[in-house]
Amino acid sequence: MWRVVTSSFAALTLSATVAAAQVPCTTDANRVVAEVYRHTLERGVDPAAQRWAQQLSNGQVTVKELVRRVAKSQEYLQRFGQTESGEGQPYERSVARLYRHILARQSDAGGQRNYARVAQQRGLAAVVDGVIDSAEYNNNFGESGIPGSGGLKFCGNGAVAAQSSQMAPRFQGLDRNNDGRITRREWEGTNVAFNNQDWNGDGVLSGEEVSAGGRRAGRGLGRGASDYDFDALDINNNNRIERREWQARLEQFDRLDVNGDNFLSRAEVDGSGATTAATSGQRIAVAGDRAWTDTGINVRVGQQLTITADGRIRLAVDSRDFVTAAGASDRVANAIMPNAPVGGMVARFGDSEPMFVGQSRTFRATRGGRLYLGVNDSYFDDNTGQFNVTVDVN
Repeated sequence: MWRVVTSSFAALTLSATVAAAQVPCTTDANRVVAEVYRHTLERGVDPAAQRWAQQLSNGQVTVKELVRRVAKSQEYLQRFGQTESGEGQPYERSVARLYRHILARQSDAGGQRNYARVAQQRGLAAVVDGVIDSAEYNNNFGESGIPGSGGLKFCGNGAVAAQSSQMAPRFQGLDRNNDGRITRREWEGTNVAFNNQDWNGDGVLSGEEVSAGGRRAGRGLGRGASDYDFDALDINNNNRIERREWQARLEQFDRLDVNGDNFLSRAEVDGSGATTAATSGQRIAVAGDRAWTDTGINVRVGQQLTITADGRIRLAVDSRDFVTAAGASDRVANAIMPNAPVGGMVARFGDSEPMFVGQSRTFRATRGGRLYLGVNDSYFDDNTGQFNVTVDVN
């Protein structure tokens, strides 16, 4: 094998260079919009498509944002985003279609299951954001790739301008010639800092290396929350950090997103609003108005856990009835665990299937990962109260 690689090195290098030069690219914004309509809406263009093409040409939107807006449009949600009879759980077919329309592949069982739960709790538009902001989408399509087009990218003048406008705050202004990348001449820091940011070693900073929310494949979680400047991250000044504004790994974003609303508040970023425990043995507040609470506890396979809870929650604002962590006798079809008592406490490890805990349970972990505790319900906005939980890990 090594002999083949060595003897063919020059040919492989030449082939890679030629392939890189032949990546399909178009400056025709109308063609791009037509491809997005064809693959996402499964139809041809209409008069409104001209507006999208103009915005692409002017750099007002990127292809990525065009796909996002089309997938969140009223037409898309009405045609492809409804629950259907015969589904194992609500929205699973809608999620499968989003995988085909946005990621250009069939859905995997775990992702389909998890996103179906997100759709039940926050709506299908939240799933669209999650899929488009995923590492898979960014790695495969970035800002200018067109899903389902066979690798076609938009390389019009507007695409460069849009890419430049997506630069993270600390890089804005450095791209003096507005070509969507930063050279060493434009860089105002040290060579060491430049090299650290030049993840692919090509001698320029571009794409994910300078984009808001850009991430390096295989990179660790990096800085802690207290090292981030909330105001610098909040590019659109709406007093919350969106996934597209985040400059580190999405795993870090998810860990800080205590209430699971897909945004980071100032309190979540600086840690002042955290309601979870970092280690076992401490009291953890599991609020009734959210599906999951991050305990901050990482569990290994085989460890023994004892989880106990007191406190009560109310499952509706106008209800006089409270439930403990044991839950009520009722069952709710769209709850996290439809066959378990509604309002009871549930747990999961990372993205594992949920398990029912109730008021007290001792068990050995069959799967490792971050421990999340939640409330077995289908709608959380009108819930009040909390469970006060102790987790002991041995």
